[in-house]
Amino acid sequence: DNQYADWDAPWSPEDIPDDLFVAACLPCNFDNIPGAGDPGFFPEMFLFDFATMAALREQVTGQASRAPEAFTNDLRAKEETTAAYVQWLMNFDIGNMNSNLRVGLRYEKTDVTSSSLTPVPLWIDWVANNEFFVTYSGEQDFTTGEGDYDHWLPSIDWNISVRDDLIVRASYSQTIGRQAWDDIQGGQTLDQLVRITSGTGSTGDPGLEPLESKNYDISFEWYYGEGSYASVGYFRKDVDNYVAIATRASTPFDLPHPGQGEWFNECAGATGGDLSLIRECIFERYGDTEYVDVDAGTIQGVPGQDPPAVFNLSTPVAQNNVEIDGWEFAFQHLFGDSGFGFSANYTMVDADIAYDNNSTADQFAILGLSDSANIVGFYDKNGWIARLAWNWRDEFLANTNPGGQGQPNPTYTEEYQQLDAIVSYTFENGVTLFAEGFNLTDEYSRAVGRNPNMARYVTQTGPRYGLGVRWTY
Repeated sequence: DNQYADWDAPWSPEDIPDDLFVAACLPCNFDNIPGAGDPGFFPEMFLFDFATMAALREQVTGQASRAPEAFTNDLRAKEETTAAYVQWLMNFDIGNMNSNLRVGLRYEKTDVTSSSLTPVPLWIDWVANNEFFVTYSGEQDFTTGEGDYDHWLPSIDWNISVRDDLIVRASYSQTIGRQAWDDIQGGQTLDQLVRITSGTGSTGDPGLEPLESKNYDISFEWYYGEGSYASVGYFRKDVDNYVAIATRASTPFDLPHPGQGEWFNECAGATGGDLSLIRECIFERYGDTEYVDVDAGTIQGVPGQDPPAVFNLSTPVAQNNVEIDGWEFAFQHLFGDSGFGFSANYTMVDADIAYDNNSTADQFAILGLSDSANIVGFYDKNGWIARLAWNWRDEFLANTNPGGQGQPNPTYTEEYQQLDAIVSYTFENGVTLFAEGFNLTDEYSRAVGRNPNMARYVTQTGPRYGLGVRWTY
């Protein structure tokens, strides 16, 4: 993407035809959300065709609206993994109960090389009231970091048929999970847009150890009829090396901030603090200096006079240990040989670390953890398959730093449910015709902050339908 800081400088209202903007009904786009019909809701919004606007801008300014030819961000990570695995199987009887034992051992070694394009920043331009942009030189190069790790990963699985219709299973394993690509990036990246208080950026560590998990599972399965069963299972995961993305204030490259220095303070005292008036004051008093361009509407930070800009860098710095456990319940019942049946499952999950809404400090918490359930009614016979599924997920913590703005504020995705369906028929030649629908009742999703009234966004996507054909040969 590209943002032209002075894109509107040569324009006047007469350059943009009024009929480019079309009034559209705003509540109509959110008709299934409570409050959309409230008289206090904005009744309409104005839309315009972006391609037409871009062509008009090019006609007036002589500049084409397009992405820059040179990358400002380019992250590259390479992982080379060597692995070996050995497994031993054994079947035996304990009394009159048949049992199976599977023991395995995996060795895995990973080498990580991560590179990041690092443009060289020159200064910060103040281009609008609360918009400051980092200006880069044409020079840029890749900084590269390396890391490696190796692990021995054992696993044991055991099951026993207590009765012909009752099976008990137990297992233990050690597993690893790769860290996110941006966590292992090999350099420091500054976001080009800076605000009057601070900027943002990120940095990573190619040497981050992966998640290491010790997994314990036990389950009981009762097969009480042909195709019918009920099961309950308990699981626990002890996870090490969980990465928390912390925000750390830094002054990389010591770039002077024009919104915090001597000229700013002087004009703030003379104008009362209004940012537009402060900019006009600086243009008037210091327009003849090399750091102020009145025609372009930009003000640069002055080295030695303005303090260096603070950037809140998101950094993977902390490694935490977390215990996650829960219960899984499943049930399926077939109604004889009719082809009709239904299934249901419910998962309860919890962790020993939770986000504290009463604290404004940086916190570590597990994202995306929530209970879930599904109920499915189905017909499966004579080539026909029909399924109607209700899917539900409880509220979960989605983010602790929304938008990368460096503020430790949580975002929760609220409880959500939807109804999906599919009908298909498979011919003897392997061709399957199907029709499917998702979110049939037009549900909407909602994300909030610390309080349910603190709405961050509400999304109503509408139902989706599809027709298709598959051929298995």
